Amino acid sequence: MPNPTGKNGAGEKNYPPDEVLRETLLKYVRLGLKQGQKLDRLVKDHNLSIGTTKLNQIETRLKIPSVRKNPAPREVAAQAVADELDKDVMQNNGPNFIKSKLKDNLVMVKRDDVRQFMREWQPLGAEHRYPGHKKKKIYRHPLSALGPFHEVSSDGHEKLSKQALKMGDVGLPIYGWKDKWSAYLLKLAVVPNCRTNAAIGHLFLDFLEEIEGIPLQTTTDKGSEIGWLKAMQTALREQHAPDIDLAVYPAHESIKSVHNTIIEAFWRWLREKLGVNLRDHILRGKTERIFDPNVAFHCDLFNWIFPPLVQAELDEFRTYWNQHQVRSQPNKNMPSGHVPADVLEHPELFGGINCFIKVPKETLADLRVFLTEEVGPRSEHLQWVDDEFAAIAEAVYESIGSPHITLANSWEIFRKMSAGIENLGNNVA
Repeated sequence: MPNPTGKNGAGEKNYPPDEVLRETLLKYVRLGLKQGQKLDRLVKDHNLSIGTTKLNQIETRLKIPSVRKNPAPREVAAQAVADELDKDVMQNNGPNFIKSKLKDNLVMVKRDDVRQFMREWQPLGAEHRYPGHKKKKIYRHPLSALGPFHEVSSDGHEKLSKQALKMGDVGLPIYGWKDKWSAYLLKLAVVPNCRTNAAIGHLFLDFLEEIEGIPLQTTTDKGSEIGWLKAMQTALREQHAPDIDLAVYPAHESIKSVHNTIIEAFWRWLREKLGVNLRDHILRGKTERIFDPNVAFHCDLFNWIFPPLVQAELDEFRTYWNQHQVRSQPNKNMPSGHVPADVLEHPELFGGINCFIKVPKETLADLRVFLTEEVGPRSEHLQWVDDEFAAIAEAVYESIGSPHITLANSWEIFRKMSAGIENLGNNVA
């Protein structure tokens, strides 16, 4: 026997448990990584160096879904595409978007199949999306950064605000943070007001508590709402990164809105892929005369039902965005043709330096206490309804059977709860 031990020259492999390995491989599927990229990430994530053949065997054994080997059954794929098309009232989303959304839920469908379904069910959609159909175009200029968290841009989006909806005293403005180098969408939040200094101050602390630190630099436009954000970012930079020269790497930059392209350009994608459909669903209450701003409790009921629905849609869109593949730009100074979540997790593979600055939880908690003393508690600025109405709404919701609320049935549930609250008031009287 030329090899009596039966061992090859590759050495012993230390495989993680199947459940851990499967979860890792499913994460790679959601990120849309190719086989070679998966092999690189396995080395980084589990110190596991294997070849493509072995990877294919493992994926087959662990039943890892893929478009080629085990795509979703045709009837499942058809229903999944149909569900996504039902959400896209304005027909703004193309096959790549639909395919990527399904992939996030591990429903693997070939792009050609998605396109075929869309041609059958939305025959005019492709013409509607054809380049040049829309008049507006955003021009971008070369940008550069050292790596993730070097520069994080934030801004508010008011296409669902009070002025945009024109439904009385209700609105659903959005505020977001986006990393410049990786294009990773760090946070999207629907808020009662994105124009007040106190609200954005508390929301910024929410953001810092989620990531447990600060970026090297925050970038915003010159609005009046960023005062506390700027002050807290600067104070935390000076305290937790004193060796970094503020003259070379400033803690914060306030620039004109038209130059804040990292986040401003993103709003177009949000509006076209999600915002227009959300707006159409919400405006049904006005067009079908279900919502009346002159009814005393209708605004509170709107604020009890719709912000959680919009937040859920924003969370789903954030997942899509962070796991979709950004288009390739050969002349770009930063990564392109990449998946934002993968780049954020492995910046060294793309020539980046992680600029994240860790901040102790205790420091952020102290900062919250200080901000509360200065401007009032978080609930005063970011709570949608008061505790009294929330208790009434919960009781009425339970009385109608606590149905699962979706955008599709939201106004029907609004109608039922409105009747229930009105009856409750009559009984009390």
